[in-house]
Amino acid sequence: MTYYWVVTVGMLMVLFLIGWTFFYFLRQTLNSDESKRIDPLPKSNKENPPI
Repeated sequence: MTYYWVVTVGMLMVLFLIGWTFFYFLRQTLNSDESKRIDPLPKSNKENPPI
């Protein structure tokens, strides 16, 4: 019975690490502050008139 508990707890730990890793890299990819640094908004419409 102890073996089953060890396997279950180990599996939960592995699933937690996989989920944490997935969400960590997903948040890094979807970082909205990075988009403002790479492609800033224009200061006014006089500089960049609409096309």
